[in-house]
Amino acid sequence: MPWARVLVAAVDAGPAQALASTWAGPEGERPAACACSNLVREVVRLAPEVVVLRADGLDAPLAASLQALADSQPRPLLWLGDAPLPADAQQLLALGVWGWLPAGATAAQVQPLLALVRAHWQQARAGEQALADALARLDERKWVDRAKGVLMRHQQLSEADAFTLLRTASQHSNLRVGEISRGLIEGAAAAAAVNQAGQLRMLSQRVVKALALLALGVETAQAARWRHDSLQRLQTNLDALALLALAEPAAGHLDQAGRAGAALLAAAAAPVSGPEAPTPDSLARADQCAEALLVAADALTDAVEAASGRRSLQVVNLCGRQRMLSQRLAKQALLSALLPGPAADAQAAAAAQTLADFETALRALEQAPLASNEIRAALAQARGEWLRLLQAVRQTAGGAVPAALARESEALLASFEQLTSLVEHSMQVLLG
Repeated sequence: MPWARVLVAAVDAGPAQALASTWAGPEGERPAACACSNLVREVVRLAPEVVVLRADGLDAPLAASLQALADSQPRPLLWLGDAPLPADAQQLLALGVWGWLPAGATAAQVQPLLALVRAHWQQARAGEQALADALARLDERKWVDRAKGVLMRHQQLSEADAFTLLRTASQHSNLRVGEISRGLIEGAAAAAAVNQAGQLRMLSQRVVKALALLALGVETAQAARWRHDSLQRLQTNLDALALLALAEPAAGHLDQAGRAGAALLAAAAAPVSGPEAPTPDSLARADQCAEALLVAADALTDAVEAASGRRSLQVVNLCGRQRMLSQRLAKQALLSALLPGPAADAQAAAAAQTLADFETALRALEQAPLASNEIRAALAQARGEWLRLLQAVRQTAGGAVPAALARESEALLASFEQLTSLVEHSMQVLLG
């Protein structure tokens, strides 16, 4: 191997240069030399094929230099030392040492081993690359299989049609099918996280709505079930979100939502009938806890959406937020009938803002380029239920028994639960 393709390194530059000089050829050709502290820089500058390392032991600075070389500019190393490989031979192998010779080895002894070291290193690198390629193909196949399963389940496609859809998306985006598949699965997971976080907003309002119905003695059996279901779902969603290992700022918002959720669980856990049924004071306390949870859950949902990097999840967030507004409007209408004087007036004014927010978002969803006729049909159904809820709100404000308000708010909630699920699993979200 020509000396121009070899670099000699030692702890200090002097011994390295002296060793390189003893190997000079008849025409003055000799290896380059450097101190180990400059090893990475000289490898970048000279691009040698083999590095000859003159050292008698592996101390911490030398190990750090060799690790930096292995991490950034890996090269095969030939070790020259006064004794056979030191006790930390396994570490040397991990750092790229592929051969050993005594410290006094001549050029004639070194030259044959240089080519062998280089050949063995190249063979090992080729094997590592082949293994990495095989693992990548296996990993890609797993992503493709999972993506096909999602499409078959949520788009009612055959396996062949699901793969055709992935391949078409791959061709249109100039990405491998595996990359498209992984993006689909990660998109689905992000959409599910946005949906779960968004449900916390709705549940905060539904709990207080149920308590208000119990305080009024209206639809008590249903209200008790809604309260129980909402509290159970609240805890389940908090537990599920805690398993996601969210990064900041979402993790901080989840912590706040957890504390607010625990406070609401405690405030809403009182008996729901008899003399210990909810009172205006206990309702007000529960509503304070619910509002704290709503603020934290809203920030959490936005943070999870932003972290996903998928703009299409805005539709999931917006659609899911309508669930909360349906329950918030019903809650505010009920509290305006229950609470005294100024508190009732504040709830009535807040209900007017909630009504405007819901209508604005509903129009935005109706104008969005949603992916399927099924979604558009669900929106049309939700529009009709929204109009019926508005009528029930007006009747409650006029002093009518709010049973219709309870039923219509639940019907509208069910529609937006279905609609959010449809949007979550739509191709626009998963592949958008």
